[in-house]
Amino acid sequence: MITVAQVHKSFGKVVALDSVSLGIEQGERVAFVGANGSGKTTLLRSLLGLLRFDGKITIAGSDVAREPEVALRSVAYIPQIAPPIDAPVREVIRASAALRGVQVGAIHATAERLGLDVDACVRKRFRDLSGGMKQKLLGAMALAAATPILVCDEPTANLDGEARAAFFELLAARPASSVVVLCSHRIEEVRQIVDRVVELSEGRIARDAPLSELMKELRAFRIEVALREGADGVEATLLGRGFARSGVRRFAIEVAQQGKLELVTRLLKEHGEALSDVSVVPLDELGATAPRRPRLEVVA
Repeated sequence: MITVAQVHKSFGKVVALDSVSLGIEQGERVAFVGANGSGKTTLLRSLLGLLRFDGKITIAGSDVAREPEVALRSVAYIPQIAPPIDAPVREVIRASAALRGVQVGAIHATAERLGLDVDACVRKRFRDLSGGMKQKLLGAMALAAATPILVCDEPTANLDGEARAAFFELLAARPASSVVVLCSHRIEEVRQIVDRVVELSEGRIARDAPLSELMKELRAFRIEVALREGADGVEATLLGRGFARSGVRRFAIEVAQQGKLELVTRLLKEHGEALSDVSVVPLDELGATAPRRPRLEVVA
């Protein structure tokens, strides 16, 4: 259904993709994983026709570079970063419905499943919505389109726990013949959504294996943070980033090894004064907590 043949992409002297080839068949759920700079986002953007590249990518037999209007007709996309659309939410939904040939009501209903009351924000500009509201609306438009292929880039990054659960339910309800391509650092997303993992490193495919095989070797970590008293304003940010409550003023998330350092660095940089403790605990296979290791203490 999707064929990537000898795709090469450079940004100046930096080689982002180095002769990458792979195929994705009907019904497969595939995750692109890798450290920052590994090439997974470049591959995703090339697949969506958002970048020029050397080589060839076809979707359902149509060339993405030569006839994107045909090749991408069967693809819906949930981006990690919402575009700064200045139009009202009502017009954004109407445009999406018209483009995909779906009823506006279907988008409203899907958004409601994700916890977004569209009627309460239809007059607002899309760019003025909160990060969570944007993510829910983008997800609703993509899921309501019911396209044969769904491409997701960190699709639950700004969703609360209930919205994430609803998102997984909606994905599970998709036809078995549909394709899902996912970019994510979140272990729980990879486990729940995909059955195959393509790991990239330095612009090349380092591994292409079934999820069951990779999980035996993929190291995961539980990051847990504790908030100081009076730091309640940080709670919404943590929950929006996928953390779940693990105790009184404590929040935790499971991440792949590639995303561990980036997330901890961001937490310390953005919310260091609000944190009383940060712990990084390696997980055993399938999420059983390994023996606790020394914590990363945050000194006031």
